Amino acid sequence: MTEDPAATAKNLSVGMELFNAGKYAEVISFASGTSDPALLLLAARSYTETGQYDTAGSLLKDLIRLIPASSYLHSYLGIVLEHSDMDAAAEEHATALILDPENKTALRHYSALLLAKEDLRGAIPSLRALVRLENRPEDIRTLMKTLTRVGEPSEAIALHIQNFGGDTFSHEYIDALYAEKEYQKAMQLSLRAWNAVKDTVYLRQSLDSLSALDPAGAERAYRSALDSLEEACVEDETVSQIRFSYILLEKLLGNYTSARYELGELLKTANDPVYGLLFAELEARLGNGDAANSVYRELITRLCSADDADPLLQELVISKFTAFLSTVRSKEEVAGIISIILSPYPTPVCLAWIGKAYEEAGSLSQARDWYYRAYRADFIRGGIAYAGFLKRSGDERECETTIRYMVTNAVKIQDIETIADAVFNGGEEIYTIAKAKDMIIKKLGSVTDRLSSNGREMISAGYLYSAVDSLERQDYETCKWCCLAGIDVLPCYPARIRVEDFMDVLSRLKGRVLAERPVIVETQVEEEETEVKSSDHSFLDERESTVFSFLKEHREATEMDLRAVLETRRVAGIVNSMLAKLAEHGISLIEKRGVGERGEVYGYVGT
Repeated sequence: MTEDPAATAKNLSVGMELFNAGKYAEVISFASGTSDPALLLLAARSYTETGQYDTAGSLLKDLIRLIPASSYLHSYLGIVLEHSDMDAAAEEHATALILDPENKTALRHYSALLLAKEDLRGAIPSLRALVRLENRPEDIRTLMKTLTRVGEPSEAIALHIQNFGGDTFSHEYIDALYAEKEYQKAMQLSLRAWNAVKDTVYLRQSLDSLSALDPAGAERAYRSALDSLEEACVEDETVSQIRFSYILLEKLLGNYTSARYELGELLKTANDPVYGLLFAELEARLGNGDAANSVYRELITRLCSADDADPLLQELVISKFTAFLSTVRSKEEVAGIISIILSPYPTPVCLAWIGKAYEEAGSLSQARDWYYRAYRADFIRGGIAYAGFLKRSGDERECETTIRYMVTNAVKIQDIETIADAVFNGGEEIYTIAKAKDMIIKKLGSVTDRLSSNGREMISAGYLYSAVDSLERQDYETCKWCCLAGIDVLPCYPARIRVEDFMDVLSRLKGRVLAERPVIVETQVEEEETEVKSSDHSFLDERESTVFSFLKEHREATEMDLRAVLETRRVAGIVNSMLAKLAEHGISLIEKRGVGERGEVYGYVGT
């Protein structure tokens, strides 16, 4: 395919016509063998439209090597990767936003990916940007919902009032009012909304608000509402939620018999383990210990024998059953019963809970054996339980060894963050073992770009602990560096620590230090190394070096200018080869600036 500018423009026009007509196979065939980035992009889009995502991704990666600063290419690659690798897709969208913070496509996809992964705090900046740029009502409501879920309902309320007014209603606004404990206003708005649109979600919200204001009055309102819904044959998930809220209210008021009856009715249509747990608790409160025992055992059998059971739900059921047994049995008897019931299920949760029961009974050798079995069954979840036991037992050396094995072998980001959470936020305070803490910081630091907001907060917490330790050792330079590094990785809307925590440490440091050296001067060395790297172009061939030197001297040149310099018409191929080599070496000093009357325009962007 010719590289003449006029022909290139014509070829692009033909390719666009084919693409817009949905003739994707013809676009792919037409673009075969071309070096024109625009046609290659059309081919990548055609591969995407036909479901050939791997080929599309490969083409886009090649284009990014040629044009590394293209936000559009990174965001489009992110869209393609969403079909195969969500983490890699999120990285590409993040790169696109670094290059262009107003790339709306990247903002929308990036925030959606983070919300899908439950990284709510991480999604807030992107959602805010979408609201600022487009101000769509649905985006505003999504941001409100997210703010409320992360514990910032006052911001959600302010956002609603600013955009919709204080007297308008929405599910998100009423949820925010309830979370902010403005129960009276939440009840008034939700009642008005229920009467206006008959949405059962508003009915549930009004009853929840009334329950917070007047539990006794809410009991009558719940009963009346449920009777009315039953007469109208209205039955959906929201009605089940209303019924469950009524059951919880009855339990709160001490009406256990009524609560058990209503829950029994609910269990006829929804066999939710959470409902079963509450049913067992109600049986126990009514003095029916044998019935409660049977319900607990049935739940354990069902959850622990299921391949896809949620480990957190398993833990909840076992912990409730253990607490129930502890009210009627000695610790030694509890350990024996738990061992008999759970030993048929060699899952890390069950094995660790047997260990915990023996630990509570004071049988530490048996406890260690069961915890170790949990570790062997699953080095992440079981390893966390085993490491916690070792720390509680005072065996810090073996605890450190266990953490080292876990950190070394953990590959998935979620697993790495789970280990870090246990070290930094667990009750055993494993972070006080310096080597264990440093291993976690190093591991998190090696994957910083892929961490969720929780993961970034954990590495920030690690730096904070290290800063405090360094301050106590009078290692002031390390203390300052850790504070700056911790602030650098701290996400927006952190859950536990704040920038002020680091500033407090720095203030204490400044009050103690007698003489100090700045720690940021290392940046100057890095800049010098970068300049040396940028000046080394030995990997370019003679013609590519000529093009580079010409552009560096003249700052800008057209395709016709370079033809005259090189005495060849194959300028586009030479420039593309040069750009690819520069990109491979991390150098982005040359850019394409579009097509003019004298062909493609190239520019030098260095100093």
